[in-house]
Amino acid sequence: MQFGIIGYGSIGKRHVNNLISLGFNRIILFRSISNDNEYSLTEINDFDQFLNSSLDAVILANPTSLHAKYLHKILKKNINVLVEKPIISSNQEYKEIKSLLKKYKGIGMTGYNMRYHPCVSTVKNIIKEKTLGKIFSARFFVGQYLPDWRPKMDYSKSYSSQRKMGGGVLFDLVHEIDLALYLTGKPTGKILSKVGKVSKLSIDSEDMAEILYSTNDNKFISIHLDYLSKKYKRYIEIIGENGNLHADLYNNKVNWFNSKNQKQKKFPLFSKNDMYLNLISDFIKCIQRNISTTINLEEGLISNQIALGIRSKFYNEK
Repeated sequence: MQFGIIGYGSIGKRHVNNLISLGFNRIILFRSISNDNEYSLTEINDFDQFLNSSLDAVILANPTSLHAKYLHKILKKNINVLVEKPIISSNQEYKEIKSLLKKYKGIGMTGYNMRYHPCVSTVKNIIKEKTLGKIFSARFFVGQYLPDWRPKMDYSKSYSSQRKMGGGVLFDLVHEIDLALYLTGKPTGKILSKVGKVSKLSIDSEDMAEILYSTNDNKFISIHLDYLSKKYKRYIEIIGENGNLHADLYNNKVNWFNSKNQKQKKFPLFSKNDMYLNLISDFIKCIQRNISTTINLEEGLISNQIALGIRSKFYNEK
């Protein structure tokens, strides 16, 4: 198989490393300006030439604000594509891509790697087995101080800090919205939110958001996203009729308990890159078997639309 990579920043390089580790060495990079690379991979800076390079699949890993520009042609050519989250960054792009997907015949996948976290898989199984009974509420929390994300880089010049590039917690941390949908179901009725730029960080994007809604079976769902927590925290808390659950996605352990018993499952051998390896492996298997992925582009657009709706309201965007 031959892969094309659009975007050769940290996530693009991760995908290249993982493809090579899986034995897929035929990789072409699309770069607006050729700059060489550590693997001596072919670099092409004409997009039409890139798409006509007998590609079996494309991975779209450039900034969110640039996705739609390239995704239009990829979808029209029915090329298999993995798109990093979120898929699009504006309401107009949402309408255009949703329309193109109706005729799309390729294999599309959204890069929601957090679904491959072993804690998330454990929570999914616990819910499926009804261990907690009826679920009353679930909270999804992620927070980390933005300057600590990439200590060797000036955070104020990063993608996250720039609203025009698609930065801000609503898009950057949209994983939590996807996990809420994946584990507890879609919202029904009004989605409430509080969004702001509340810190003195040198960014022009939102640094905190709180989201609240109900599902059709009356679960209360809350989601917290921030760039401000001085110690990285990422967890899921669930209150059920027969017990509670706390999944720590940073320390890689799940606890579930009631008034009499407590159980714990740990994942000491888990590596962050395992999620990305499993994601790309699933994508490749779906292409080889010609079957739809579990996180297709239509599914990816659902969480994207929720984040987009909240973001558009905050910034008064049409």
